[in-house]
Order: sequence, then C-alpha cells, then structure tokens
Amino acid sequence: MSWNKKNNNVLLSVYLSNQITELSDLLNFDIVITDGNRTPAQQVDRMFFKLNKVPPEDLTRIYANDQFALDITAAYPDKEKAIKIVNDYLTYTLPSKHLSGLGFDIRTTGGGSSASGKLSNSQIQEVINKANQLGFSPFLESDHLHIDVPAQKKNVLGMVALIGVLLWIYKKS
Repeated sequence: MSWNKKNNNVLLSVYLSNQITELSDLLNFDIVITDGNRTPAQQVDRMFFKLNKVPPEDLTRIYANDQFALDITAAYPDKEKAIKIVNDYLTYTLPSKHLSGLGFDIRTTGGGSSASGKLSNSQIQEVINKANQLGFSPFLESDHLHIDVPAQKKNVLGMVALIGVLLWIYKKS
C-alpha cells in the first residue's frame, strides 16, 4: 500500500523514506509516519513529553541504554541540561536511532479522533511481522510503533574496484 507523513515537520532522509516504502509495499493498508530524523533538541522534546504524562512513562522501558534514560529523567525539566546529555552521549554512542536517521515512528492509536492511520491490533502485528521480515527492529510504545532500520549497506565491490584503480594509477605515476 502506501504511506504518508503526519505533517511537514516529519523529516526523513532519502534512505529512510526508501525503507518505509519497502515496508509499506508489503502491507495491505496505509500507514502514517509520525516521526523520523531528530535533532538532540527534538529528542529531548519527545522524551520530556513522555515524562510529562500522568503518570510519567518509564524511559528505561523504551530506551536500550538505561543510564541514558535515567540521566534524561534526572535532568527533567531542564531542557538545556538534557540537550547537553544527548550531545555528550552522541560522542560515544547512539542513544536513539532517530538521531542518525535510522528510526521512524508509525501511528497506531494517537492523533485525535479524526486522525488517519489508526491501526487495529492485527494490523500492528502485521507491521511488526513485515518489519522483522525486512530485518528491521520494531518496538511497540504506548502510542506508536517505533522501527529501527539497519544502516545503509556500503557498496563493498565498488569500493574495492575504486581502490584497485587508485593503486593502478599510483603505480603508473
């Protein structure tokens, strides 16, 4: 089927858009993408939104790096401090695939009563199954389905050929 973005604020790289298309082509219903590439400030906004709920969401249930989740929770509601934490983590790890253009979110239940793209439980399961089939990593959060995609594959043969040509040129000179 097809997919569309919730709005123009959803930023997607060409690679991520292609991965979403590959997934949506396997589905028999449309999906709505609610989030894609994020800046550190946008990452903090999303995390603080979860912490601002009543009751607050436990970020350690969402993020693989528990210490990162705990550090952001401890910084709440100081956005500048939290942005610094995200940037500090980015120097040695990737706390969210959204920050590298390798993660996107699909609407499942949110978006208000008139929103398109709400999915039934069986549709959510179908998305999870198809995402797994493609080698993606889906994770059902409270109000959306988060999906990590693998990093873009390098063209190894092309790189080997290029190195060979460069070595040939170097030996000729």
